Amino acid sequence: MIKKELKELIFKDKTYIGLLAIQDDHVVGRVLYTYDDSKHKKSKVCYFSMFEAIDDINVTKQLFNAIYQDMKKHHITYLEGSFTPYDPDTRRGILIKGFDEDPALFTSYNPPYYQKHFESLGFYKAFDTLLLDGGNIDEKNFKLLKRLYDFTVKGQKIRIDYIDIKKIDQEINDIVQIMSQSETEVIYQDSPTKDMIYDAFHQMKSFINPKFITIAREVDTNRPIGFAFVLPDYNQIIKKTKGHVLLFPFINKKKINKAIGKLQYVIPEYQKKGIMAAMYFKVIDQLFKQNIKSIDMGTMMEDNYQAFHHFKRFGGHIKKVFRIYGKDITS
Repeated sequence: MIKKELKELIFKDKTYIGLLAIQDDHVVGRVLYTYDDSKHKKSKVCYFSMFEAIDDINVTKQLFNAIYQDMKKHHITYLEGSFTPYDPDTRRGILIKGFDEDPALFTSYNPPYYQKHFESLGFYKAFDTLLLDGGNIDEKNFKLLKRLYDFTVKGQKIRIDYIDIKKIDQEINDIVQIMSQSETEVIYQDSPTKDMIYDAFHQMKSFINPKFITIAREVDTNRPIGFAFVLPDYNQIIKKTKGHVLLFPFINKKKINKAIGKLQYVIPEYQKKGIMAAMYFKVIDQLFKQNIKSIDMGTMMEDNYQAFHHFKRFGGHIKKVFRIYGKDITS
C-alpha cells in the first residue's frame, strides 16, 4: 500500500480510519479499519487491516480497544481481519504457519507472536487461507497434468488462452468480469475495478511474462470463465540484490528455477470442474520449457478440497497458513 493510496483511503475518501499507538514519542503499533456489509453475516461488520505492533500485548490491546469503542457507537458487533485494501485475494490473514519459509511477494508476513496476541484477546479462527507448494514438475507429473487438461477442455468445451498484450484492454475487461463473478460470501471486498487492474498491470509490466497468464473461455460463446496469474520467483533475485529492485536488470533471470502462482479465479458455475488445473497446465507447459521445475500456488480457501486433491497428486503440500480472525463484541 503506497502513501498516495493511504491518503486517499483515510483523508480523501474517508472509507478507512487509521490508528497509531505512540509510546515515548515512538510509533509502536498501527491498524486500519472500516465498516462494510458482510455477505456472510448478512449485516454490517468491522474489518481491520494493515495491523502491525511490537511484541507488547498492551499495545495490541489498546489499539483494538479503540476499535471496539467506535464499533459500539455504530452498533456493530462483529470484527474480522486482517484484509488489505485493494488486495483481498492475496494479502489476507495473519501468518500462523510457515515462518521457516522465505516471505513471498504479494503475500502477508508478520512475526510469530501476532497469533498469541490475537488469541489472548479473544479472537478466534474465522477461516484459513493456505499457500500450497505445488510440487515438482517432472516428466511423470507433466504427462498426468496433460491428460487432465485434455479431459477438461474437451469435456467442458473450453479453451485456455495466454493473455494477449496487444489486446490488453479487452483482456483486462475479461479479467474484471471473471473476478466480479467469482466473489464469494467469505471475502467482503468488492472485486477490483478495471482501472485498478490496469494500474497494477502497468506497475508490474516489467515482471510479467504473458505466457504465465492464462484465461479460460467457452469455445462456443467466447465467454471468459477463469484466469490464472503466475510469476517467476523473484524472491531469488531479491535475496541476491538485498532488496535493490534497480539491480534486477543485471541479474540473470534464467537462473530462477521456481514460479509462484499469485491469482486464480474461476466463476461459480465452472468451479470444481478442473478448470484451474487446466489453466495451470498451460502455464506449466511454458515453465517446463524454461527449465523451471517447481511451483508454489497462490493462497486458496481451506475448503477448496478439489484443488488440494489435485496438487497432492503432484507431490504438493501446505506451505503456509494465513488465518482470518473474528471476534464478537458485546454492546
